[in-house]
Amino acid sequence: MSPLWQIILGVLVVIGVLAFALVQRRNRLALASSDLKLRRILQAVESASDAIGIGDIQGTSLYHNRAHIALFGYTVDELNGVPGNGVLFADKSTARAIIEAIFAGRSWTGETDVLTKTGARIPAYVRTDIIRDEQGASVGIFGVFRDITRERQLSEEAARASKVDSLGLMAGSVAHDFNNMLTVILCHVQLAQLDSNSRDAVRECLDEIEAVTLRAQDLTQRLKAFAKGETTSKTLIVLAPLVREAVNLALTHSAVRVQYELPPDLAAVMGDETQIFQIVNNLALNAVQAMPNGGLLTVTAGVVRASEARSLRLTEFDWVRVSLADTGIGIPAENLTRIFEPFFTTKKEGTGLGLATCYSMVAKHGGHLRVESTPGRGTTFEILLPASDLVPVS
Repeated sequence: MSPLWQIILGVLVVIGVLAFALVQRRNRLALASSDLKLRRILQAVESASDAIGIGDIQGTSLYHNRAHIALFGYTVDELNGVPGNGVLFADKSTARAIIEAIFAGRSWTGETDVLTKTGARIPAYVRTDIIRDEQGASVGIFGVFRDITRERQLSEEAARASKVDSLGLMAGSVAHDFNNMLTVILCHVQLAQLDSNSRDAVRECLDEIEAVTLRAQDLTQRLKAFAKGETTSKTLIVLAPLVREAVNLALTHSAVRVQYELPPDLAAVMGDETQIFQIVNNLALNAVQAMPNGGLLTVTAGVVRASEARSLRLTEFDWVRVSLADTGIGIPAENLTRIFEPFFTTKKEGTGLGLATCYSMVAKHGGHLRVESTPGRGTTFEILLPASDLVPVS
């Protein structure tokens, strides 16, 4: 072999070695890139706030992310060990509809209640779909679950507020017509009083009618103000003495004992003193009615700092909290979500407007009215109002 061919052959060998090395390096880089992508995908799924579960096409669970385990409480092995289909769904017909959609090659989306390992029901937005390989064949299924408890609460609160607004419009109309009639009555009474020949007994009756009519007229004026959403005379309010006065009035001539835990340095609030008095008085009256044979009403107050507010699903500023806890008969669970609805009542002579009005008044002060109750053990109402930075003048 001539020297030239030897050189050419050597160059070709070097080129071949370099090409092989480059191919090997490219393969290693591609593999490293693929591993990185897989790690990032797994990290993204693990970091997702929505619960994500993956299973094979038969429905056997293969993987749950952290949010899934936090929401439902099941590990993969625990879930696979529970007999029956659709164990995660409170409504088994929903579970069947999802299974039918998957086997028909369709996704399924909707809102439904899901069940945790402890049996708790949680409203959730659910999406289930099919996992397909490169050729489009079905190889698995996945489900995404989003806890919509807060959205459901906001929706219910908006619905209640809408009902109360409708009540306000009706109340305004009734108050207007009623006030016109009272004005006519009052004019005639005053004309009758001008008659010097009226007997004393008649005059006394007319005086009483006048007094009652004036009180009724004042009531309708306040009803019209409420209907228009007016909160007249907003002032800086020191809550402790106001709460004591309102509760003491409600407990007059009752067998209910009261225990106060009201700090003297409680932060003040801005609001309508008459309305806040009415809110507390109404809640205390409800407590008395829940303890017909006597009991204990515990009235406490305190400040929720901005740092704690988020954990209580409140806007992050300081709040004043007033709680009224009774030892009465409690409220059944099926009624608890409806007690703030206008006209809803379980009392024979009730109107169903007391708590609805309280709820509306608290909302118009930028606050929240919450309730917790256990049948046979009592009820706690909690008023939350924005704290004021202002200090009352002593």
